[in-house]
Amino acid sequence: MRVLIINKFLYPNGGSETYIFKLGEALEQHGHEVQYFGMEHEGRCVGNRVNAYTSDMDFHGGSKLSKLTYPIKTIYSKEARVQLVLDDFKPDVCHLNNFNYQLTPSIILEIVKWRKETGRDCKIIFTAHDYQLGLPEPHAEQSEHPPEL
Repeated sequence: MRVLIINKFLYPNGGSETYIFKLGEALEQHGHEVQYFGMEHEGRCVGNRVNAYTSDMDFHGGSKLSKLTYPIKTIYSKEARVQLVLDDFKPDVCHLNNFNYQLTPSIILEIVKWRKETGRDCKIIFTAHDYQLGLPEPHAEQSEHPPEL
């Protein structure tokens, strides 16, 4: 089975990255082929055959102008580059992990579009590592009266 693991960071950065690296190793040990898609970064330690990634984006640094252009750059580069990986690798499964902000949920639309265009039966799996996609306010779970899910 071919598994494309999608995560915004492809370098050691936290718990979700530790998870995807260990998962990829375990899948390969069981005979599956694994590739990765996410942001380019000097510390990137996993990847894909076509060397296609989105631009590295740090929302904590840079000028105000560069921060305003991040969403535009992400939408364009993500769509163009994930298509290259899908066309080359032809995954049976796309396993989404942390894709909020830098990759955006629209990556799901790109996978669905690719499935329709190619007629491939590629399953989409999502592992939620945090609450950001499910809560309107990222820190709501820490408030006195958090919203019910």
